[in-house]
Amino acid sequence: MDEKKIKIGCVGLGPRGADLFYNRLCAVEGTEPVAVCDLDAKKVENCIKELEKRGHMNVKGFTDFAEFLKSDVEAVLVATDVTTHATLAAQAMDAGKHVLCEIPNIRSVEEGKMLAEAVRRNPGKFMVAENCCYWAHINAWKQMYEEGLLGEVYAESDYLHPAKEIWHPEVKREKTWRSYMPAIHYLTHNLGPILYILNDTVAEVSGFIPDINPIEEAHPAPPNGVAMVKTKKGTVIKIFIGFGVCTVEGSCHNFGLYGSKGCVQTARGNTSNQGKTMASFKHTPYLKGYVDIPVYPDYPGKSSDGHSGADFIMMEDFIRCIREDKEPALGIDFGLSIALPGILADISSREHGKTMQMPDFA
Repeated sequence: MDEKKIKIGCVGLGPRGADLFYNRLCAVEGTEPVAVCDLDAKKVENCIKELEKRGHMNVKGFTDFAEFLKSDVEAVLVATDVTTHATLAAQAMDAGKHVLCEIPNIRSVEEGKMLAEAVRRNPGKFMVAENCCYWAHINAWKQMYEEGLLGEVYAESDYLHPAKEIWHPEVKREKTWRSYMPAIHYLTHNLGPILYILNDTVAEVSGFIPDINPIEEAHPAPPNGVAMVKTKKGTVIKIFIGFGVCTVEGSCHNFGLYGSKGCVQTARGNTSNQGKTMASFKHTPYLKGYVDIPVYPDYPGKSSDGHSGADFIMMEDFIRCIREDKEPALGIDFGLSIALPGILADISSREHGKTMQMPDFA
């Protein structure tokens, strides 16, 4: 007998939300789209039409989130602006739904406490949509680390966005929540994979933000910043978020783990190299410098569509956790561990780099 299909829905039908829903989540075997929601009725209408083209008929549309939650939807993708992530995710949990929440899942310490309490008082599965943890090279590094090939490590990462393409005022783009959120809040894509590899969490954070804002007209909030993170196991992690980097060609994530037994880092340079692993191991005789390992973000033989295929694999994991009744590895504790440090780093930067302790919402 076939397994019962999980009824899925999405709130927030902007370009990212709609694409994630009908191109990724609806493509996971054993799912059935039943409802979508957005304040913009036209977006709801367009999404339903797109779903119908793909053979998903009778999907209900809502502009009222409370009414959406009254439908028979079982699992909800929260893909709205970051300003509403925590509130909508908590409401969905309290309505008895499973939730996959886009990042950052919170925007303040208070929201972190509120969301943690909502998740803990309900039986539904909560998972943070940190897709970078699903890249192939990140999982290859995780295996290397767990096998002891790297030893004790120091880690660093940066997230670079080309200012001339995204934030430059000549692009004539309407300002969004991103324009008013300090870029340092967006540590999630870079801190998440490192904590995932190390199976660690954050103990304390310091932040530093430059006084100069080269793109203030387009991005009033500070577009660049550095966070220094110390984990509970004693590892130090440095992360630079650069959304106002004027000379970068294409956005990129760079990672490096520098250990007592071995080092791995992503190759820098043109986009064709992005994510390729450069490695050096102490146990390799006569090795000078780094060697190329042909491990990239995408998985061999699988579609690289959607952040090198990570979006789809993330969706599969979310549905698997629901079906197998297991707690997601990227659950509420992980979500807070990657969202709170950016918030704390911002606070720290305004207090001369003061060390901020991570709150405990257990």
